[in-house]
Amino acid sequence: MKKLTILLIIMTLVVSSVILIVNHQTNQGLLNNSNTNHMNSNSSISNIVNQNKKPSKNLTKQVEKTKDKQITSKSSDQAKKSKNIVITIDPGHQMYANIEQEPVAPGSLETKYKATVGSRGIVTRKPEYAITLEASKMLQKKLKKKGYQVFLTRKSNDVDLSNRDRAEIANKHKSALFIRVHADGAENSNAKGFSIIAPSKNNPNTKNVFENSQKASKKIVQQVGKEFPLYQNGLSYRADLSGFNWSKVPVILLELGYVTNPAEDRNLSNKKYLDKLTTSIAKGVGNYLHENQK
Repeated sequence: MKKLTILLIIMTLVVSSVILIVNHQTNQGLLNNSNTNHMNSNSSISNIVNQNKKPSKNLTKQVEKTKDKQITSKSSDQAKKSKNIVITIDPGHQMYANIEQEPVAPGSLETKYKATVGSRGIVTRKPEYAITLEASKMLQKKLKKKGYQVFLTRKSNDVDLSNRDRAEIANKHKSALFIRVHADGAENSNAKGFSIIAPSKNNPNTKNVFENSQKASKKIVQQVGKEFPLYQNGLSYRADLSGFNWSKVPVILLELGYVTNPAEDRNLSNKKYLDKLTTSIAKGVGNYLHENQK
């Protein structure tokens, strides 16, 4: 009996030991699996986060590229539009007058000299035709930088062009704007300031160009008036100018200032002053053309 009892005890101990070993290994396995699953879970979360981060960076780049393309596209479109816009600038007067007569308007019996020399600086004695050519070349350069096609009716002072000829050059180019450049003169030496003359409303010769001529005049006067003094309100209208009446395109006449005013005469012979003035005029022209494209 004793032997049987001892044998049962030994068997019980062996069985218990086996169970303990199995349980330990099972628990360890579960622990390992849990750690593995936890690591896998962390890895998956990390991957998700990383995946979310990458598209975010890509999305930012895509948005930036889209914006760049839109800006480039707008700039390109604007440049294309500008290239299709033609401006003709007429430096007023010339070195030698042409006193032959020409009709002041199509079909008119009234006539005027074909071309005159213009005024002369009261202090500098610089002729108006030289001032207008210098200013016109500056204005041309600034408008070309804005992308417009810009033509001059004359490039030197020694020419023979009537006012009708000049208007017909602008018509030939199908100009969006015909800008006539002059410097005013008056008996009163106190008269001063920049101004623009535009075609009058009730003139049958300019009825088709009146509206846009007026718009351009107002835009330029508004811009120039921010930096320079204006003569009176800066804008007046006339129906007796050959350069207007023969024009089939919007036309304006700039009076840069009064050469009969000592201070303005000196200013109009000053390149820095002319550069600043023509910069302001170019801005006004650009404002008008940009708004007119809408």
